[in-house]
Amino acid sequence: MRLFIMILVSAIIVIAIYLLIHRTMINRATLMLRRQAQAATDAAMAYALKQNLLQLPSMPESQLVADVWGKGVLAFEYTLKAKKVTELKEKDVEMALNAYAKEKHLDHLPAAAKTFVVTDWWTYEQMLHIDVAYIYNEATREYVMDLHKLNQNN
Repeated sequence: MRLFIMILVSAIIVIAIYLLIHRTMINRATLMLRRQAQAATDAAMAYALKQNLLQLPSMPESQLVADVWGKGVLAFEYTLKAKKVTELKEKDVEMALNAYAKEKHLDHLPAAAKTFVVTDWWTYEQMLHIDVAYIYNEATREYVMDLHKLNQNN
């Protein structure tokens, strides 16, 4: 009986260690993918703002859109001073983002029509907020599709 309990406890410990290592590796891979996508999106956004003749003292830093949409969603938010961006148009920014992606041969999901999608655009407290999704994986494509469904219902 003692031997059985020792084997059972050992098996539970081995499974727990395996799951911990597996989870750590998955999280690390997700973090690396997110950082690469964020760097590519930041470069594309800098290009898009420059193409739209918007001269900023420095490129705004992006923030990951909330994780409530799920792990692996590659969507980033940019915040710009609204006084400087009154002439900026959503469609122009999206076109410039995708022109950059084409020029730099950025990878994207084959099922996606575009590499980048401006998913949200709003002004709050004199700041323009722009959400940009990099359609690199299925989770991001589904996120964009869900947002389109939400917008159609409202």
